[in-house]
Amino acid sequence: MSRNALELVFPAAAMLLVCSLVVLFLTGTGLQPGLTFSDESSADKSEQMNDTTQAFASAESDSLDTATVQFSLQDLEAAAAGDALFKNNCAQCHAINDVVVGPALAGLTQRRAQPWVVKWVQNSSKMVASGDEYAVKIFNEYQKQQMPSFALTEEQIGQIIKYIEVEGSKGMIRETFAVAD
Repeated sequence: MSRNALELVFPAAAMLLVCSLVVLFLTGTGLQPGLTFSDESSADKSEQMNDTTQAFASAESDSLDTATVQFSLQDLEAAAAGDALFKNNCAQCHAINDVVVGPALAGLTQRRAQPWVVKWVQNSSKMVASGDEYAVKIFNEYQKQQMPSFALTEEQIGQIIKYIEVEGSKGMIRETFAVAD
């Protein structure tokens, strides 16, 4: 091949590879490539994002089962912020769908209300000492391993909770697909 042909082919091949990797990454994270917004109002953007962030999974057996999860733009923004907070503060002892040192966190908001979770994250020792029934149960269930207190704001803890909800829903969808296999 001549040098001129290589000078044309190599950049095109590199660009194709980069684009393919971006699409693969976005698909793997559950995001959809090519999502764009024009100068629409915030409500229109949120509605459009809501429509595009619906995740559908189906399992085929005797009937068709469909799991639907929908998050708003604000939910996804909070989850994105919660991702880094989770990895820096929680991931050493917790996973979304698996028990590590502490309990799996998927379904957290079905077990406890957010105000309770905020108090627990900020000072679990105080809650155990106060005799909170659920706090004592968790403490005893996990070999009396004390969760450290975190100097996180209520907003930051809310972002972590939203991240857990989004990631937990991905696990639910994966389980639905596994049933189909």
